Amino acid sequence: MDFKYDDITPLKLNEAQPQLCQILYDDEYKTTMGILLALMAKNELSERALAMTELGISTLASHYSIWCYRFDIIKCLKKDLYDELDWLESIAIDNEKNYQIWNYRQLIIGQIEGFDATREFPILNTMILEDSKNHHVWTYRHWLVEKFNLFENEKELKFIDDLLDDDVYNNSAWSHRFFIKFNNEKVDVDEELNYVEHKIRISPQNESSWNYLMGIYEKFQIPLIKLQPFLNEFVNPDIIDNTDSEDLELIKSSFALELLAKTYNNEKSLIIYDLLIAKYDPIRENYWKYLKSKLTSN
Repeated sequence: MDFKYDDITPLKLNEAQPQLCQILYDDEYKTTMGILLALMAKNELSERALAMTELGISTLASHYSIWCYRFDIIKCLKKDLYDELDWLESIAIDNEKNYQIWNYRQLIIGQIEGFDATREFPILNTMILEDSKNHHVWTYRHWLVEKFNLFENEKELKFIDDLLDDDVYNNSAWSHRFFIKFNNEKVDVDEELNYVEHKIRISPQNESSWNYLMGIYEKFQIPLIKLQPFLNEFVNPDIIDNTDSEDLELIKSSFALELLAKTYNNEKSLIIYDLLIAKYDPIRENYWKYLKSKLTSN
């Protein structure tokens, strides 16, 4: 439907001089935003105002005030909220890095009584598969899981499992898995330890899986000494007594070597830090020297 705006005098954008960085708006942008600003100034909650917000969002999807204005119109006109969610999906796909879309989606869902949260899975899965590091989508997914208590939802758990099966280096998936598993009182800690240890064996030099393992140990205050048998799968203990060896096969993971130092917390740890400096992780030389200083100062 075509709407008339002849009675609306577009407001001027902020083009006051001087400006540090002058923005050169084109005429179409000036007209669209000018009409929107005028409608917003008079708080017109109408069908034509709604249509103009759609045009404004297609022009500049990051404009926070337009989203707020559209939300007020949607509520006032009692529009179908599921239609609004469908419309939002098309906007999200074209603006995958836009935070406002997901904030607005939360507002809309908050207006729907008895909302089925699994309705969100297709669009979220599509966007994460498109960009596994999309922070805004992952943040929204966290919100969805927490709001609708999806910590034990089989579809959600399978999606994360599949992501890690496809890419064990997917740090976002590891973070989301930790969020899901350890916000659930029914979590089987031993099962999660077995899971992450299996993933580490697949890729011993994957920092994300080691961080997940350490996250479990820290959360449940498990003594690090219990890690030694597992760490010895990746670090030949003989390396401590044969520091002149050039055989890099003595270790399969510098992260395992680092953790082994923490389990000893003695002179063996100092030897390991020297090995990390000299051979296995020289990039973090200052960090290893700092850990050595802490040990020698005690």
